[in-house]
Parts: sequence; C-alpha cells; structure tokens
Amino acid sequence: MDIHFFKRFMRPLRGEVRAPAIAMLGALAAHPELGLNARTWGRVLSLKSLFAGRRLRFGFSPHDSAVLEELRLGGFEQAEPLAALWEWLLSEVGPLRIEIVHEDEDPQVLALFAELLADPSVGAASVHLRSGVPRQQRTLSWPLSVVAVPSERRHLQGLGAGSLLGKAPALWSPLEGNAAGHILVVPADVCFVPGAPGHEAGALPASAIAIAFLPEGNSAAVAMALGLKLRYRLDTGAVLVVRAPLKRREEFWFSLMAALGKGVPFDEAARLATQTGRAPFLLSSWTFLDGTTLPLREEVDVARRLLEYVAPLRTRFDLMDLQVPEFLARMLGWEQKEWTAPELATALQQRLSQPGYKLPPGAGAALSQLRRAVRTAEKTLDVALSHNLQTPPPWAMQQQPAQKPPGRHLQANILSTEGPKPEQELGALLAGQTYQLEIHIGEVRSGSRFVRRPFPEASLPPSPDGHTLTVVYSDESTSQQAPPQARHIVLGSKGDSTRCAFSVTIPGAAQGALAARDFSARITVLHRNRVLQTARLSAPVVMTREARSDMGRGVKQEVEFPSLSLDEPLEERTPFDAALVIQEDASGGAHAMVVEDDDIHWFDIDHPDLKESIHQIRARLELLTQAEARPTSLEDARLVKLLVALANQGSLFWRAAVSRPGVGRSLLRGRRIQILETTVGSFIPVEFFYDLPAPHPSARLCPNAQLALETGECDHTSHQDEEEAEAFVCPAGFWGLTRVLERQRASSMQRAGGVGLRVMPRRERRTIPLLLRGLVGASHRVDLNDATSMDRVRRTLETLWPARTTEVKEWKQWARAIQRDAPSLLVLLVHTDQEEGTDVQTIEIASDALGVSRLHERHVKKLNSADGVLVLLMGCSPLLPTVKFQNVVNQFLWAGQGSAVVVSSMADMLGRHAGPTTAAMLAGLEAMVRQGEVNVGDAFIRLRRTLLSRGDPLMLGLAVYGDVDWYLDAPTSLGGNINADTGDAAGGVR
Repeated sequence: MDIHFFKRFMRPLRGEVRAPAIAMLGALAAHPELGLNARTWGRVLSLKSLFAGRRLRFGFSPHDSAVLEELRLGGFEQAEPLAALWEWLLSEVGPLRIEIVHEDEDPQVLALFAELLADPSVGAASVHLRSGVPRQQRTLSWPLSVVAVPSERRHLQGLGAGSLLGKAPALWSPLEGNAAGHILVVPADVCFVPGAPGHEAGALPASAIAIAFLPEGNSAAVAMALGLKLRYRLDTGAVLVVRAPLKRREEFWFSLMAALGKGVPFDEAARLATQTGRAPFLLSSWTFLDGTTLPLREEVDVARRLLEYVAPLRTRFDLMDLQVPEFLARMLGWEQKEWTAPELATALQQRLSQPGYKLPPGAGAALSQLRRAVRTAEKTLDVALSHNLQTPPPWAMQQQPAQKPPGRHLQANILSTEGPKPEQELGALLAGQTYQLEIHIGEVRSGSRFVRRPFPEASLPPSPDGHTLTVVYSDESTSQQAPPQARHIVLGSKGDSTRCAFSVTIPGAAQGALAARDFSARITVLHRNRVLQTARLSAPVVMTREARSDMGRGVKQEVEFPSLSLDEPLEERTPFDAALVIQEDASGGAHAMVVEDDDIHWFDIDHPDLKESIHQIRARLELLTQAEARPTSLEDARLVKLLVALANQGSLFWRAAVSRPGVGRSLLRGRRIQILETTVGSFIPVEFFYDLPAPHPSARLCPNAQLALETGECDHTSHQDEEEAEAFVCPAGFWGLTRVLERQRASSMQRAGGVGLRVMPRRERRTIPLLLRGLVGASHRVDLNDATSMDRVRRTLETLWPARTTEVKEWKQWARAIQRDAPSLLVLLVHTDQEEGTDVQTIEIASDALGVSRLHERHVKKLNSADGVLVLLMGCSPLLPTVKFQNVVNQFLWAGQGSAVVVSSMADMLGRHAGPTTAAMLAGLEAMVRQGEVNVGDAFIRLRRTLLSRGDPLMLGLAVYGDVDWYLDAPTSLGGNINADTGDAAGGVR
C-alpha cells in the first residue's frame, strides 16, 4: 500500500475526526485480537487491558487493504464512531505512547502516519517507529555526554553557562576518535557512501541516542528517509530527527533536558521538546525506550536562587524587551511571552510565594534559559547605547576612519514636579498627580526613555538650518479625550533637537472603580502634514505612593509603524494639504484629529451613531448595486435619487468634521488628504463628505454635472444661492470625486495604531507595471445570475494584455502562481462568508474558501519582494465586515508589507454588476497608462469620475487603501483596443 492509497483513503474524512479515527483504526489493525471488522469494534471496551502502561501499537498490513478500500468506497460512515471510541480510550487509559509497526517501510507512508498521530487532536504522549533490531542499551546518567561537531558547541555549552544550579545537565565533547557518548549529534554533512565527502555514517561513534537536525522546510518524507538510513547504519539505540530552524536549536536542548530532568521517558521528552515545531520522527524500540528514563535532578534550591537572581530586576525599567523562553512560560502557566524586567520579577515573586506552590522537577534547566534571556536583553541594550556611552581615547579616534553618526531617536520623558527640581519618573504614575512631559529627538543616553526605531531624519529634505517639526500630544487614557496639543521642535543637522513640553494630569479612578485606568497617550511627529513617526506612551497608574513598589511595570514607549526607508527623500513624496487621524478612545467612541500645518483640530463622533450612519449609506448604495439592472447613465432617476440621499448624509459628516470654527483652508479647500485609521476597524466615510449645500429630496441633477466629473470642479450659478442650491445635487460636492484621499489602515496582525507613512522604494522603482503579469480569481457565484459576467473580465484582459494573465480556481494554486510569476495586478471577484468551525470571515474564489486568518504574504506578493502590487478586491463588501479585525482589506494590506494598493468597495454588489465594473476599471486604467505613467491617487479619482459619468453607482463606494505615491505604468510593448462588449467607451478615462 503506497502513499497514494492512504491519501485517497483519507480524503473523504472531515478534518476534526480524521486523525483520531485513523489512530483508532490503525490500533485495531495492529492488534489482531481485536480485528478490523466493524462487528468487532465494540470488543475494545472489554480489552483495554491490552493498553496497560499506555503502550499501543499502530499499523496496517497488506491484508488490511481490502477492508480499507471497502470503507473508503462506503463513504467511511464509521469515522465518527471511531473518533469517539478513541476519545473514550484516552479518557480511560490517558495519553498513549504509540509505536508504529507498519509492515511497509516506505518513508512517505511512515512520515504520513507519524505526522498524523502527532496531531494535537490525537493527544498522544509520544509517537515512535519500530525500525531495526534493538541495539545494545547504554545506561543514561547525569550529566549527559553529548558528542558533536564544534559548530554545535555554542548550543550545548549554553546548558551549563546559564545554569542556576551550577551543575550542567549535559557536557560537550568533540566528534573525534571512537569515544562513545550518551547522545550523538549527527553532523549535517553525514554521508552513507564510503569515500564520499563528509562524515561517513558507519564511522560515527556509538551512542545511546542519535539526534539529527534538519531545516524546518524539509519535507516529512525527506526527514523520515534520513531517520531510516541512520537507524540501520549507526550503532545506536534510537534515532531522533528534528526539523527546526537554527534559532530554535537552543530552545530544543533546554526543553529536552528539562523534560528528562523530570523523569519523563525519552520518547515523551522528545515530543515535549519539539511540540512547538514540526512533528519529530523517532525510530527505536520499546526495549530501548523503557530503559532510558533518567533519575530526577536535585533542584530543591532553585526557587531561592531564582528569587535572588530576579530581585535586582525590579528596578531595571531599561530592559523593555525580555523574551521569556516558551518552555519556562508554559511551565509556570503564563500566556504572555514578552515582559519588562520589573514585570517579570514581580510575576515570578508572586508565583513562587503562592501557598503550596513548588517548582516542578526539571525547572533548573528551564530557568537557565531565563538568565540567558536577560543577558540577551542586556546585550541588545548595550548595542543601542554603545555609540553614546563609550567615548574612545583620542589616539583611537585619530586612527579609525570616520563613521556614520549614530541615529537619533524620539524620546519622551515624564518628569515629576513634586520636589525642588524635576526628576524623571520611570515607574508607575500617581493618580491625581500632574507631571511634565518633555519631548525631543536626539542621541540615546543612559536613563533615556526612547523609541527603539531611529527617527527617519535622513528622509527630510536637505536644509542647513534644520527642520521645524510639529509634535502632537493626545491623551487616550479616558473616555472623554481632551483635545490634542501641538508644539514645535527644531531638528538640526546634528546633536539634540530643541525640547517641547506638555502638562499631563493623571485622572483618578472612575466612580465605583477600585483602580485607576492605565495612562496611555499618542505622540505624533509631522513634517508638511505628513506623519513621519508616531509612538505610544504608556504607564501603570496607582492610587497611593506605597503601591508603586508593588507595580512591576513602568513608563514604556513603542513605535507604532515603520518609518520611512532611509534612502527615500521626503521631497519625492506627495505633500498633503492636511492629515486626518481617526481613532477610538477607551470607551469605543470615535474621534478624529485634523492636522493642518501648525493648526490641530479635534472632533468627536458618537460611535453608535457613526456605525448607524455608515449602515444607512451602505444600504442606500446597495439599492442599486444589488438591483437586477443598474443605471446606464448619470441622468438615471435612480442614480440621482441615490446622489441626493448620500449628499444629505455627507453634508452632516462634513459639518461635523470640517465646517467648524477654526478649521483652516488647507482642509476646506485642500485636494490631497492623508487619512490614518489608527484603531483596527475605525472608519469614517470621508469619500461621502459633501461640501455643497444639502439638496432637497426632490432635487435634480446639476446642469453642469458631466463637466464637473471631467474637471473635478463645478462653478455653476445654481450653487451660489443657498435656497436655489437645494434644488440640485452635484457630483463635485463629494470628496471622493474631487480629492485624492490616501487611506492607511492599522494592521489587524499588529497593535492598533500601526499605520502612517510606509517604507517605500525610491522613485525610479516605485512603479506597478500594468501589465507584466496578472492573476485572476473569481467566486463561482459571480456567474449565478448572469453567465457572461466573468467572460467580460476575461475578454477585457485578453484584449488588453494577451497571454499575460492567469485565472486560477483554488487558493493553493493562487499562492503558487504568486511565487512563480510575481504578478503586479491581482483581480479578485470574491464572495465573503463565515467559516463553519472557526467563525472567521472567508473569501471565496471558484468554490474554494480561504479564512482571512490564513491569508499570508504568499497570497499577495512574491516573498521578500519590494515590487508594488495593485489589488482589485471586488464583490461582497470585504471592506466593512461585522467583526472589525477580520477585515479582508486589512489582511491584504498586512500581507502586502507596505507594497500593496488595495481597491475595494463598502457596498455588496451582484456578480452581474461586479464583472462589467471590473472590466471597465481595467480598460480605464489601461487607457490612462498608455498615455504615460500616473500615480495611484490621480488614477483612481479620474477612474471614479469617468465611470460614474456613465452611470456606474459602484464608483461612489470605492475606497483606495495604500500609498498614493505608487505609479502605474505599462511596458511600451503592450497595447490593444477595447471593443464595445467590455463596457468601455472609445474615449478612455479622462
């Protein structure tokens, strides 16, 4: 029975019962006294004594093939009862140690079984393969002797270097001579042909256990084949093949030593040590494994030594990025992996002081990792400070070549004003106290609180006088946010910038609350209305001074989004007339901060009302986008009625946000606006802002509407008189048709607020070629009501760019095509739904649905490529899902790593409309780039106006996310004409 037989056999099984059902079926087959026949399955209930000691055989013989084939052809109706029987067996016996005894030693088949049985749903304590005859048993004892090549030395010596007990669990010895060791680390260049380069397997020293490491990317079949070769060629009792990245090697060793130190059998220890990676492959025998248990290590003094070690960490607020080893976190029951040093010290003290709590056996090896984690954090800090804290002697400075000056960082220091002179506050803040927040950009010095990423100063235009930057401080700690405050600093060519200061009053606890809310604020630095860097400043708040000493956290600064790339001059980027920063406060209310050069404005929008308004706008749009027949001209009465309704909604938004006292001309009349959605899911429909007088319900279309869509402006006399203006609705009143709006959105995969100016290549490489290669995917629902919908898109693409686009029918093919062809245009006409079993949103092409949680970089662009990608994401409104962080647009932006421009709609559309609209958009884009390159912002505002002038209501709800400074162009060899069937007129896009 080969691999194809078993894959074909398992294909009908549902995911949740697949592994347990196969585990039970293989156990029945490997125990002939039970039999595979369905009538005898119930006998296992009375024969559980067969599995005493939690040992169970698994495997099939060629004689079972007929029964298995019968089950497959019958739809495998017994899968659920088998899975239930397996669960019952686990509940009666506990996690099982499983031995695979399959008669055919095909590596692919054995690897398939091993990975299947290692699945968490099976709940196995260990999985190993019976392979080869039992070898001579070598008694294991502490410390373990590990024989390895020198390159493995640093991983192994770390076991002793960080030991809290002063006694290493393992000692390293080099791979030379014939000295036998407890463990042999198989060299990466092992060979099996005498005389071939590398270490010949037959000449390697004897050992109790041989461990081979392979890169994580190796297939299961390759790893299993290596294990089988080693098992037959080495003088060893067991072979373990581990697939893991090099950076996880040390974690594997610590985890293995910790598990063995608990007295866990080797097969179970191997599974524990690799449970966070890909399934390990262990080849051995019961005879060997039953005799390899090591005695418990003496660790009674670990808790005292640990407390002594972490005590000084309570005041180390400078160590902000401690990564607690995963095994240690799991042992102590912690979900959090990243801590500050004071947080860690406090948490450990609380855990170890709990009544009756004792560190489990094996803790010494795991806690050694902690010391190494602290050392790693200290080295990271030393590197950051090295340029500024170490002054070389004059003679060294004379001999060394000139070096690039150290980077300067955004720094915010909270100063206590209680004493005679201000003192920096590093720990918890006191409720009701007023502090001074001092901000500057400069070199890092001892005691500085600074943003880890350097400020992107190299991207500023050259200036001998330096640059005046706007610093905006906004407090986000309370549900009633105070208006933001703005100050200016001057950043010269070297040294520290000037300083600015803000007064910060920490509120007390809300009425009825036992504790105060943590302090949280945003610091935004801008130049010419472009956000260069934002940071979040946070700190715990305590009610009394005495409580400060018990608080393990302190003042913390974190960068919110990647800064400009340092080879990208800012003068090459689009200047904005204003920036609109949208966020939510602690209670979920929506707020927006408007930045216009030196002026900062703040406005609130009640969150429930905002959500309802967006719902009303979307419902109005869908009256046409989901109608059987959509308008074919701008004068269509249904489209005019829609414009009137949206104009009234948009007029109220415009009044709330823009038509306010103090708002300057930059926002009122500006034509380029940057919109930053700093909270996951925050959205204000800026495209529908309407700055002409709101029309009466019976208003007519402006007589100048067609010309207004050509030019983007309307000066018709009907708009001059307020009373007369109510009689007309004009497309030139909508911001989405008259302004370039650069929307940037927080990634759902990062902390909210991770938006702003993204890393971009230089101008000469900032192009998206239409079209070197394109990729198309469409839900089968697109053609449900009109079988020609997708045909229009296909004909358009083939006419415009013959033989340059590929259509795929499933997501695996899609990802492979991305990596193979690196397409610059992705066209998706999707259906969105909710995935049964996970409840996450899905997007569908053909009949294949992909959960947004499984959408990755490989689905958007070629890995590690900086080339731009244009994504047309049309269909069932992927822009505004019910669950905000499941937003499909968000996922595409995150996966695009800053190089994707995503165009989508806030309204659902029928396939009969999505197809023609997409075809017309593609034709319009091609007509533009055929005349010369055009940036994304200008391209899509022209495209929206042109297609709306032909009656397409979908253009009203279109939104463009990503950097508008990407340029669309076409290779000069491309050309073509559009026939009437695509829906594009001869004139192209104006």
